[in-house]
Amino acid sequence: MNDEKTRINDMRLKIAILATLLLAVISGSHAQNRFDACLFAGLNMGQLDGDDAGRYNHPGLRAGIGTSWDIGGGWRPVVELAYTQKGSYISEYNRRISADYVEVAMMMSYNMLDERLRLAAGVAPGVLVRAKVTNSGELDQPSTDNFCGVDWLPLTFTARYRFGVHLALEGRWQNSMLNVTKENGSGTYRIFRSNKGTFHRLVTFGLSYTF
Repeated sequence: MNDEKTRINDMRLKIAILATLLLAVISGSHAQNRFDACLFAGLNMGQLDGDDAGRYNHPGLRAGIGTSWDIGGGWRPVVELAYTQKGSYISEYNRRISADYVEVAMMMSYNMLDERLRLAAGVAPGVLVRAKVTNSGELDQPSTDNFCGVDWLPLTFTARYRFGVHLALEGRWQNSMLNVTKENGSGTYRIFRSNKGTFHRLVTFGLSYTF
């Protein structure tokens, strides 16, 4: 337990440092032609693989800041800091699972069509800020406490199309590769069978403003 708390605190410290660096990059982006900076916001539609439901019917928000920089040949590394709401809703049992994270997305992107279209892939580990599980509106405290403090390895794929000088439409698909709960009597698995439990999966649609 103490080791997990130490890892979570270390992750939070790294996020705070990264947020400071991102803000510094954004504030100086106009002086650095290789860098861009953006603000983004969108709607998540989420589910949890392994919770006996299979529909993207849990709405949430995702918003944050990001930057990318040119390394030539259309390639740009991308770093984003975001607040994102994940979870699922099981209508058969009126069971709602909500989990909010501060995540750091680290991706490699390829830009085409005069840099109007950007495709990117990477990972977006996140620190759990808040979790809540309810059954017919009643709090399920054991299930709430069962969430891990960090979603360590969500794979992320994004597509962005810029239709103006600054504005762009974005679509994103994300899938956790490591179990996001502590104890699991049942569920699915990823990568290897001992990695069994529940895993966030979500799609996001939104807007970004690049400057």
